[in-house]
Amino acid sequence: MYRIKIGCQLEYATPTANPAVFVVQPPAHPRQMIERESLLLVGATPTGEFTDTFGNRCQRVILQPGDSQLRYEALAAVPPEGDAVVSEARQIPPDELPSHLLRFTLPSRYAETDKLLGFAWETFAHVPRGWTRARAICDWVHDHVEYKRGVSLPHWSAADTIARRQGVCRDRAHAVIALCRAFNMPARYAVSYLPDIEVPDDGIPMDFHAYAEVWLEGGWQVFDPHDRFPRKGRVFLASGLDAADAAFATLYGGARLTAFEVWADPIPFYDRAVTGERPAPAERPAAGERPAAERPAPDRPTGTDRPPSFAPDARPAQPPTGAPALAVVPAIPASASAG
Repeated sequence: MYRIKIGCQLEYATPTANPAVFVVQPPAHPRQMIERESLLLVGATPTGEFTDTFGNRCQRVILQPGDSQLRYEALAAVPPEGDAVVSEARQIPPDELPSHLLRFTLPSRYAETDKLLGFAWETFAHVPRGWTRARAICDWVHDHVEYKRGVSLPHWSAADTIARRQGVCRDRAHAVIALCRAFNMPARYAVSYLPDIEVPDDGIPMDFHAYAEVWLEGGWQVFDPHDRFPRKGRVFLASGLDAADAAFATLYGGARLTAFEVWADPIPFYDRAVTGERPAPAERPAAGERPAAERPAPDRPTGTDRPPSFAPDARPAQPPTGAPALAVVPAIPASASAG
């Protein structure tokens, strides 16, 4: 099992009060357990949390005039294996699909399958149905759509990305989704915290990572065009038809993002200084004797320590229900912000 210290810090400036919805807190998921989490708001007021129709945890906030900050931190436990791969999974015909999955076979705002039907059938109709075809689509996007930061625009769709043959993880995910839907395979847009475990450091600042998931016999499977191999340590954050349903922030006003940081740091499973676990006592305490207190967790580590591989239990239990610890700090007036 791996433990991953995940989180983000978002800072905004706004001249007037600005309603917003943030999706930065992972939901319950079969392949992860959130052991603890905290959400700190500075210069912002929480107005409620809800779960949307896709199961995403959404935090409603009012960003107050001036400078504001949202900081989320959590400790997640995930299996030691990479993304689950079921290569023999077959495609389920539309008439046999569960009703709630039918919407994931149709065009959406950024995955306009109807514009790509001809290209999809010309390119992939000869590939066997099911997992093999979904893998072929994912590999094609990996090979033919260059990952390039700073070239795509917010309104780019799957058709734009395929036509220009370049984009970021968001754009490449939309391409996979649209092409899979062309063959009536349910496909959805997903976002994760993704640590660098057993992969080289590319030197690029970490971001929320977008990828595609395709529903085949047995459930959703990861098809990430960024890599040709299953990644380890992935912490599922959100999903939807496309990026419009899984944005980390939706702002109802003119707030401006001034600072952005995301982290997903693997830590040794028994690093008690980070996890806050109490050390094992040398002997069983006497009746009525209190065990040693837990150590407080320090700041986020800056190193890139790799956790050891542990073979036991690859499917952690579901996390307990309940809201995260939430701290609210008064607003910082605009006149007091640094220049």
